[in-house]
Amino acid sequence: MVRINLLPKEEKVKRRIGIPRPSIKMPTGIENYLGIGLVILVIIILSVIHIGQKKTMAHLKTNIAETRLELRKLDEVVKLVKELDKKKKDLDARIEIIRDLNRGRFEKTQFLYRLSSLIPDYCWIQSMEVRGQAIVIKGITFSNQVIADFMKRLQAEKIFRSVELMNIVGKEIEKHSVMEFDLHTTLVSESSPSATKAPPKAKAAKSKQGGKTK
Repeated sequence: MVRINLLPKEEKVKRRIGIPRPSIKMPTGIENYLGIGLVILVIIILSVIHIGQKKTMAHLKTNIAETRLELRKLDEVVKLVKELDKKKKDLDARIEIIRDLNRGRFEKTQFLYRLSSLIPDYCWIQSMEVRGQAIVIKGITFSNQVIADFMKRLQAEKIFRSVELMNIVGKEIEKHSVMEFDLHTTLVSESSPSATKAPPKAKAAKSKQGGKTK
């Protein structure tokens, strides 16, 4: 088959010339190779730095994990110490209570013994309340004279101070007229100055007796 080109000459020339194709030229010369080597060196240095940073980060993460584990152990130790400290305080408080009871046991025993020996005949103690050093005695008897005798006996003792009659009420129990009374007094330790001090009246009485014997 025969082909006939009917294009004009100008079009033929353009078609032959066409569009230039890009070409890749390899660099030549020592400077170009030095530049490439420098770039490669920079890349290697950055890679080494990056790897070192990764190792450092991994090491730091390991240290952080170990530190957190140690902190947890220390938290458990701190909790244990706090619990032991709390138990110690509770134990000290109980020991102090026992000491206080032992300190006042002898005085209270002595107080009860003396009080029982001071109660006159036909007088009965219904209740007794101790508030620190203050004492409230509630009793029952048949006459005011018995109450007065009881108060004199209390005042004569060194361990009692400020004996006062606070209340007295007449009642009838099983067809017998009785009197209920409330006495307030203060308990004083015998070692205190107020308890060891002798009454001035007793000294005056002794001096008078001494004068008479002469």
